Amino acid sequence: MSHLGRAALESLIRDAFAGVTLGKGISLRQAQVIDRHGEGVSDAEFAALPGGEITDSWSAVPFSELERNCIAHLDDEGLRYYLPALMLSLISNYDPASLRVIGTIAALYPAVIAPARRYTHLTGEQHKAVGCFLSALPGLVPLSTEDSKCVSRALRNYWGQFTDGGTSGT
Repeated sequence: MSHLGRAALESLIRDAFAGVTLGKGISLRQAQVIDRHGEGVSDAEFAALPGGEITDSWSAVPFSELERNCIAHLDDEGLRYYLPALMLSLISNYDPASLRVIGTIAALYPAVIAPARRYTHLTGEQHKAVGCFLSALPGLVPLSTEDSKCVSRALRNYWGQFTDGGTSGT
C-alpha cells in the first residue's frame, strides 16, 4: 500500500501530467456525442466541439465538464489528458453514485486481454502516478465495496507494478 499522503499524491499527479494537452484526442463533449451515436451532430459540428472546451490545460477543466458521463468513450489521448483531473476529483469529491467516479475507476481497470494497450500513451512517471493513486485511494476516501474491489483488482492486474513497492493491492 502506498504511504503517500493526499498532498504528496496530488503533487505527484500534477507533476507527472504537467504540460499534457488533448492534442487530437477525443474531448469530453465529443465523447458525449459518441455516447449518443452522433445523433443530431454533423461531422463538422463534432470536429468543432473541442474549440469550446479547455484542451491545453487539464488542471483548468471545470468540475462540471468532468461530470459529463462519457469517460468510456475517450480514446487513449483523451483519457491521458483528462485522467489527472479525474483522479484529483475523486480525491476531493468522491461519490460512488457519480458516473464520473464510476467511469474513472472503470477506465483504470485493465481488460484481461492486452491490458497495457489502453495505457500506451502514458509515460513511466504517469504510470507511477496512477499506480500510487490507486494504492493510496482507499486510505483517502471511503470507497464503496464495489469500487474497493475494482481498485484492488486494478492494482493486482496491472497498476501495482508501478507503485514504489511494486506490489499489488489486496
